[in-house]
Amino acid sequence: MFQRSEELAETHTQLIKKDFIDNVDATFKFIPSKEKSEFPEKKKILAVDDEPINLKILATILNNDYLVTTVTSGHQALAELERESFDLVITDVMMPKVTGYELTRLITKRFSISELPVLLLTARSHTEDIMTGYQSGAKDYISKPVDTLELRARVNASTRLKVSIEERIRMEDAWLQSQIHPHLFLIHLNSIAALADIDVNKMQELLEEFSHYLRLSFDFRNADPIVPLSQEISFVRSYLYIEKVRFGNRLSVQWDIDTDLDVFLPPLSVQPLVENAVKHGILKKENGGAVYIHIKKHSNHIKVSVNDNGKGMTENEISELFIEKKSLERTSVGLRNVDRRLNQLYGKGLIIQSIPQIGTTVSFYLPYNI
Repeated sequence: MFQRSEELAETHTQLIKKDFIDNVDATFKFIPSKEKSEFPEKKKILAVDDEPINLKILATILNNDYLVTTVTSGHQALAELERESFDLVITDVMMPKVTGYELTRLITKRFSISELPVLLLTARSHTEDIMTGYQSGAKDYISKPVDTLELRARVNASTRLKVSIEERIRMEDAWLQSQIHPHLFLIHLNSIAALADIDVNKMQELLEEFSHYLRLSFDFRNADPIVPLSQEISFVRSYLYIEKVRFGNRLSVQWDIDTDLDVFLPPLSVQPLVENAVKHGILKKENGGAVYIHIKKHSNHIKVSVNDNGKGMTENEISELFIEKKSLERTSVGLRNVDRRLNQLYGKGLIIQSIPQIGTTVSFYLPYNI
């Protein structure tokens, strides 16, 4: 009788393992390709000129292929950039109060030339005028009176370059997240195998979470500009579940998330912060510690913060997180990309506060109007 029970338990365990292997196999085989829309989204252009007739001409030339917003001053342009994201700014050089050069310099304080290119319209085509434009941060220039074909060609080149760079950044982050290191994969499998002789139900739960984690790691939506908050949180929960089983009492997790948060955010923007807190904060201390995930509503924004009571960092260590290195170490590269994508979308990146041996808090803000 006892032998029969043992045989049934072993058969049950083998079925669970087979089910997991099938799920993992399906995960690696089923990596869907993202279908391109038959009607691609139009790129958005902000046109700035103090002469309404010039704006009307620009809109007439570009409206068929782009979404053109027009303003008549540099101050209005800066206000529009606070409210909405654009793919290109076209500005006249000779404007009162804020010239095109000054506007370009103000734009490049927030955006790099690849994040938001600026095309200058100028009636002055002397070498020194062109040099002034480039020195102020302009991507390109075009002389007045505007030639329709030349304008379209230069606008197309500038917007295509921006889109390709943004795609590269998103794909880099998605690619880095999909890199499941072989030794970590084996560690997780060993944890699962160890549970087979201790707690079959617990083992089955871990198998399901690991399978879910793998599927989300390879999800093609990780290359999208934004995803639902619920998707990101689901990924974080699976990651933390696996690590909690692996490290036991050395890792404690606390959640504080407001309900009814139907918002979007850049993919892989919370998970790298949590992973960094676990690996480089909590687990660097012998007794481990706790990680806290807070996502809270405020009057005009949603604050996302991840804090831990781990190893902490010095100011020099914080600054080194954002220095480009040749190493492809996933966490540091992930943090840089998160910061860069947040800056592109919202104008503000990661906020890091840390005290050595006390802990670290990393946070960012999601505006309601984006």
